[in-house]
Amino acid sequence: VRHQEVGHKSLLQSDALYQYILETSVYPREPEPMKELREVTAKHPWNLMTTSADEGQFLGLLLKLINAKNTMEIGVYTG
Repeated sequence: VRHQEVGHKSLLQSDALYQYILETSVYPREPEPMKELREVTAKHPWNLMTTSADEGQFLGLLLKLINAKNTMEIGVYTG
């Protein structure tokens, strides 16, 4: 059974490990508005076009690491 996270694209071979990462690291750090948006998007018919929660947090980390002052999002799906 594949993981049900919308936008789930993982190199991990274990869905159980991916679920563990989401529950212990990704979801607890997710701001409430992002959680609400993720849940609404999961119900949308075209939900496969969204970025997964872990990928979004990883992109945020990269922006912090390079100390980005300005960013541009092209192709915003629901947010």
